Amino acid sequence: MLPNCVILITMENQLFYPHIHWNTTRKFLLRFVLVFFGLQILPVLSFIGDDIYPIISKTIFSIDKISLEPTGSGDMYYNYMELFLCFVLAIIASLVWSLFNKKEKGYDTLLHYFLVFCRYYLAYSLIGYGYAKIFYGQFGAPGLERLLQPYGDSSPMGIAWTFIGASKPYTMFSGFAELIGGVLLLFRTTAVLGALIGFVVMFNVMVMNFCYDIPVKLYSTQLVVLSFIIMYCMGHNLKLVLIHNKPTESVIFKPLFQKKWLKISRVIFKISVLFYLLGFDGYEQYQSIAEYGPDAPKAPLYGIYKPVQLIKNNDTLKLYSDSSEWKNLVIEYSGYAMVKQLNDRKIRLKFDVDTIKKSIITYEESDTLKKFNLTYKLLNDTTLQLNGVYKKDTINYVLGKVNLKSFRLINRGFHWVNEYPYNR
Repeated sequence: MLPNCVILITMENQLFYPHIHWNTTRKFLLRFVLVFFGLQILPVLSFIGDDIYPIISKTIFSIDKISLEPTGSGDMYYNYMELFLCFVLAIIASLVWSLFNKKEKGYDTLLHYFLVFCRYYLAYSLIGYGYAKIFYGQFGAPGLERLLQPYGDSSPMGIAWTFIGASKPYTMFSGFAELIGGVLLLFRTTAVLGALIGFVVMFNVMVMNFCYDIPVKLYSTQLVVLSFIIMYCMGHNLKLVLIHNKPTESVIFKPLFQKKWLKISRVIFKISVLFYLLGFDGYEQYQSIAEYGPDAPKAPLYGIYKPVQLIKNNDTLKLYSDSSEWKNLVIEYSGYAMVKQLNDRKIRLKFDVDTIKKSIITYEESDTLKKFNLTYKLLNDTTLQLNGVYKKDTINYVLGKVNLKSFRLINRGFHWVNEYPYNR
């Protein structure tokens, strides 16, 4: 009877992670990781960051000035100063914590709730990125300017964006991988599998960010590290099978709460999180794509245009006879246009189209004082005529709309059978 009693007591009072033996090093590492990621993820430093980061950059790293305005990049000096400060504060906090908490034998409960926090944070990130790809918003099909850009003029990030966005099925596939990993992370029984999927997916993203100079290096590295931490702490059985080739027993999950009202609260919280991440977040992404993505209403006169006839000051120009003349007019976004000259110089224009009056007010973004008034006429579905005074010249331009399917990147499509590689 005694052994059975011992087993029952052990089962009743089991630790969350019995395979983790809490020595001094592991306790210090947990304290450090908890403080470090807590400072990074929670907006703890946002109240002092703008004041202290310039001081750190100047006194420690000899960087005289750093930008505090968000630019869309996650790898600004600002972000590195934040990382450095989080690291220093985490070291100090861990040392102080260790000094005043020497008698603590283990941190199973603390580790458990830290992992819950990591799981939900990682799930939030993966599901958000997943929806952005599934609805074809993060990348999207190559834009009009991208189609005209010489391959050698592309930045490494531009190549990566074009490569992924050129294939909607591939983009959606990577999105579903992130979404599935994020959903699995929300449940204890599938958290290890979710972390494994998240680790593989985000490790690939991290490598691409480093190799193609995409400025999300710090954030993607953070997600990879969090995935690894979850796998390491919760995936003991996986490690036994894959690395040590040992048999394992099923994991018995200890109930989080004993009181009924806490159990009910946990279920309500879980349902609320699922509704927000899978329902509300997905709906927001869908609405955003409908408004700004590939399915959004096109700008007036949307398209790429090439000169058919250029008349300037009543003189018919020979096409492509002057390097400063228009090679293409690109109208991609409402209120904007881009003129590409024969010398490959790009002129970015404000381009306000009035579809009622058939008029256009345009001016260069770099010179807002010189505005020009044009009128336009659609001669047919593919021909645009522009008239008016532009840069002291009276113009009468006839432009033909380029069929986007003439671009190989768009018209190539998918082929089950390829007798020869089609590598252009």
